[in-house]
Amino acid sequence: MKKNIFAAPLLALMMTALTSCDPSHDNESAIGAISPDQLTQELQITAKSAGNNNLTVFTTPTRYIKVYDAKTNSLMGTGTSVKIQIAPPTTEASFYAVTAAMDGNTSVKSSSKSITISEYTDLPAIYDKIFGDGAGGFTSHTWGWDATDNGGICWGNGAYLENTAPGWWTVSINDIDEQAAGKGLPNDGKDGWMKMSLSGVSTSRGDAGMVKVTEDVVKSGWDVGTMTFSGTTPLMGIQPNVGGNQYVYQILKADGDHLYLCAPEPGAGDWGTAWFWCFKKQ
Repeated sequence: MKKNIFAAPLLALMMTALTSCDPSHDNESAIGAISPDQLTQELQITAKSAGNNNLTVFTTPTRYIKVYDAKTNSLMGTGTSVKIQIAPPTTEASFYAVTAAMDGNTSVKSSSKSITISEYTDLPAIYDKIFGDGAGGFTSHTWGWDATDNGGICWGNGAYLENTAPGWWTVSINDIDEQAAGKGLPNDGKDGWMKMSLSGVSTSRGDAGMVKVTEDVVKSGWDVGTMTFSGTTPLMGIQPNVGGNQYVYQILKADGDHLYLCAPEPGAGDWGTAWFWCFKKQ
């Protein structure tokens, strides 16, 4: 079961509201007189507060519009006032609007407009578990291998959609150096680390990138969300049996101190082979 929260790649949570088609509004009754330039002038994007990620897109005068992500052309919502939540790491959101005659035969498309995002509020709880500072804000955290729980088992494989930590072939914290060196990742061993924040990720291997988090799940009660890396991977972020880097992970545990991740081998179903990463806040 998948619980969709954000619309990629802006990670925008669609919260469409006030979708009134009341013809008393200055909607499509005068659509023939509207030019793209006029619709662009009328298009407004406001934030909950300066730089905030909770946005409202509308026109003045009021029109019934379809709002699209200008980078992906994804439909973000429809109505006279479209609510959109932008999730980190996005720092600029761009949208355009399309309005149409009531019979759907005529449409006008605006140019895109952008707004800068510098503050993130009202995000799903999982953000607080991974990036939270304990005081309602966000900060950077350094994560390393979990050497204390699971009997020191921190990496290995097991059953996809069933295990929540390595359950078949397992590697302890005392053996992770050997595994990391053997995979050509000597800096990902016992003393490896990754520093994560809403603005990016840096690692002990010397590379950096971005990470995004959603509450998308693949099995209710098993995982709690999805973590996607770009430009880098977590420690030992590879697929050992098939080769290549692994960028997308299911989040199995995120309690503020632990971060457990899982990724299946290609084509794996229930009880298929998956790999598990067990990290702890340093």
